[in-house]
Amino acid sequence: MNRASNRVDAPASRTSPHYSTPAEQRASPAHLYLVQLDPQTVVDGVRFDDTYLADEIRTCGTMRETCPVCAEGHLQLVLRQKSVRVPHLFCLECTRCFGAFLSDGTPALIE
Repeated sequence: MNRASNRVDAPASRTSPHYSTPAEQRASPAHLYLVQLDPQTVVDGVRFDDTYLADEIRTCGTMRETCPVCAEGHLQLVLRQKSVRVPHLFCLECTRCFGAFLSDGTPALIE
């Protein structure tokens, strides 16, 4: 804390142009651009008929975004795991995988 001005100096990482405070994040949520991904590039598994089967993949929570293809349910967050190569969003209804990107093309899900 800087005693002369009674303000807290931000660490260097918070001076990045990509950093925003929690209040700023709530006021203007980032818009995500979703790109459908081939499951074979995202998850270790086996193609079977019209589906792709993989072992023990756990979702980490429900997102606010809905599936752009089926519009049935909210997408699930899938982080890197034993058989997951790339963090992504997953639709439980139509079983599609999506990459999430910010408007400047930066991946929203950091590896």
